[in-house]
Amino acid sequence: MDGVVDGGRALIVTADEGLLDEVLRIAAAAGVEMAHCREPTSRTLWRTAPVILLDAAQVRAAAEARPARRPGIVVIVDADPPEAMWELCVRLGVDRTLHVHRDEVELIELLADSVRDGPADGRCVAVVGACGGAGASVFAGAVAFAGARSGRPALLLDCDPWGAGLDVILGVEHSPGLRWSDLSATAGRLPVGELVRALPRIRLGPAGISVLAHDRETVHDLDPDVVDVVIDAGRRSGAVTVVDLPRPPGPAADRVLERCDLVVLVVPADVRGCWAADRICRRLSGFDVAVGLVVRGPSPCGIGADDVAGSLGLPLLAQMRAESGLANELEFGLSLASGGRRPLLKAARRVLAELDRPA
Repeated sequence: MDGVVDGGRALIVTADEGLLDEVLRIAAAAGVEMAHCREPTSRTLWRTAPVILLDAAQVRAAAEARPARRPGIVVIVDADPPEAMWELCVRLGVDRTLHVHRDEVELIELLADSVRDGPADGRCVAVVGACGGAGASVFAGAVAFAGARSGRPALLLDCDPWGAGLDVILGVEHSPGLRWSDLSATAGRLPVGELVRALPRIRLGPAGISVLAHDRETVHDLDPDVVDVVIDAGRRSGAVTVVDLPRPPGPAADRVLERCDLVVLVVPADVRGCWAADRICRRLSGFDVAVGLVVRGPSPCGIGADDVAGSLGLPLLAQMRAESGLANELEFGLSLASGGRRPLLKAARRVLAELDRPA
C-alpha cells in the first residue's frame, strides 16, 4: 500500500501513476489531501474514507474483494468504460462515474465537500444484546452519554423497529424532530449540520446527543441504504455513532455490521445469557469487525465475567454490577449527565477507549 494511511482523508485507489498524478492535482485545487492505495485491499480505509475515487481498472478487483457496501464510491475513467463494468459498479454500490478530464470541476466540488462537513474521523460502535432483557438499549444510551460527556458529538441510532424505542428510554419520545420514516427517500449524502439540527437532541456539554428513533405510528424494517448515509454523516461530523442493533439478522442490521468499527455484545451473567450469546457470536463471525464483551451482573449462580468471556472466546471490555435505582429511572428517562462513578458510565468509558484504540 502506498501513500498516507488515514481514514479521515478521501481515498484514491489506482495503480496508474498518470491517473494518480491527475487526481492529486485536482485534489490540490480543492485544498484536499488524499490517501492512496494501489489496490482495494484495505478494509479499514474502505470503511472510513469520506469518499473513494476508484480507478475503473480496479473495479473488478474491488467487486471480487466483496467490501462492505457504503455511499461515496465514485469510479474515475479517462476513456469510455467497457459494458461489463456497469454490472460490477451496481454490485459495489457505486454512486456515479466521472471522467478525470471532462468532469474536473465536479471532482473538485466532490472532494471539497468531503471535508467541508467536519473532520471525517467519527467512529461507529454497534451494541447488541445476547437475549431479551440483556440491557443493550440502555447500554447504547450510556455509551452515547459517555461520548458526549467527553466533549464529542454523539449520534444515537435506534435500528430495532420492534423495541420500545431509544427515545422512550431517554425520555425524548415527545421531542420534535426527524424519525427514521422521514428519511425513507434519502439517497447520497446527508448534510451533517442539517441532520443534527433536525433530530431530537439531549443537551450535554458542548456537543450533546442527537437521537434518531422510530415514530409511534409506523413500524417497518429500515432501508439499509438510508442507514448507510446516516452512518456516513456521523463519520463526517466526527461524532461517536452508537447503534442499538436488533438481534435478528436483516439487511439493515447486516449493513451496520459491515460499516461499524466495533460490536459490543451485552451478556447477562447467567446460563441463559451465555447460551444465547453463543448463537449471536456465530452470526457475528461472518463479518469483518472487532467484537468485544460487556457482562452484566449479578450472576444468580456465580458465573464470573472472565468465565463468560472464556466460554465465548471474546475479549472482555467491561463488567457491570446492577444499579438499584435504574428501573425506576427508566420510567422517566435515562439521565447520565452526572454521576460519573455509576457502573453504566464506567463500562461505557471502557468501550469508548476500545473504540478509539488504533487498529
